[in-house]
Amino acid sequence: MLDSMAFDSNWNVFVCIGGFYEYETYKIVKEGHITYIYCNHNSIDYTGLIALLDLFYDSDDTYLYLHDTCSVGPKFYELLSNISIDGESGRIWYPSMNMGIYTSTIIRKNINFLLERKNTLEENSQKFKSDGVHFEDFIFKNDSTNVKLVSNNNVTGPTDIYNTGIMRITEYYDGLDLYKYKANWEIKNVYELRN
Repeated sequence: MLDSMAFDSNWNVFVCIGGFYEYETYKIVKEGHITYIYCNHNSIDYTGLIALLDLFYDSDDTYLYLHDTCSVGPKFYELLSNISIDGESGRIWYPSMNMGIYTSTIIRKNINFLLERKNTLEENSQKFKSDGVHFEDFIFKNDSTNVKLVSNNNVTGPTDIYNTGIMRITEYYDGLDLYKYKANWEIKNVYELRN
């Protein structure tokens, strides 16, 4: 994800990395416009949203929430700059894997839901991943101001995009010049947790 992004002073990037269960609290490292947040939980798709809730509760910011298994094209920032959600959230697609735009207000409104998704035990990761399928887009579905951000989605694959032996489909969202490489594109008994 980061390799595909060009950074400038107009954008701050938060990278939330889950699975540092041994940490008492979050560890934050800032490098230029990138802030790395090492999380003492791994809450699957909700790791970053929970970190924003825990660390920036009183913020009035708006966030674009993406997964690490994404990349962006050259028009990404221009297209992102032109988006106006005119509400509290905007999903990339439906279903969106919880990716989209969230205001601090909508994150705070879902405090109970998000804290219920907080996984502080590594052995529970598969359970939280499976539960995540049932709760996908929960915040978007329960936000009456939610809008869909992208007009077209093109799917190709599967291929082993990362050369790790894990097959993934590629979803391309033209409205953001965004690619998502998805290992778990269908219902499974055991979900892929590796990148």
